[in-house]
Amino acid sequence: MEQHKLTSTFLRIRAGLGRCAARMLGDDDAVDDALQDAFFRLWQRRDTIKTEKDAECLSVTTVRNVALDMLRRRKVRLAVSIDEAGDTADYDDSEEREELYMCVKAIIDSRLSPRQQAVLKMHDRDGMAYCDIAEEIGTTQENVRMILSRARKTIREIYKETRYE
Repeated sequence: MEQHKLTSTFLRIRAGLGRCAARMLGDDDAVDDALQDAFFRLWQRRDTIKTEKDAECLSVTTVRNVALDMLRRRKVRLAVSIDEAGDTADYDDSEEREELYMCVKAIIDSRLSPRQQAVLKMHDRDGMAYCDIAEEIGTTQENVRMILSRARKTIREIYKETRYE
């Protein structure tokens, strides 16, 4: 597809893409960032986009994925990191929080593989994206997702077992 076709298609449907991102993100600045990031990602793939229909479909999908990534990063930033959770004393249930923190930390330290621990810390504590983690540990993004999913599942299962004993 000619490079100007991607640009013209994206600009033609930009308002609709912006509304889609706005429904997810709510913030006008975040919407602008999402659209810019999406176009950048599309531009990198411009040689593989053959038709205007492809450009439209990929634009919608890319904007949606970028917005989801932004929401996930927000969630990570808002969450108390696992290392800080044990130091939180501002809550009435600080003893319960401390107990929960220690229990989960013990599960992570004793029952997860070193690779699972590393991926969990990079993603949940450090807020790294799947692609960055994959590059760091030398694997694919899909594998990173699977490692993270299995680590969380292990933590949940063991926590439930210990909680109901």
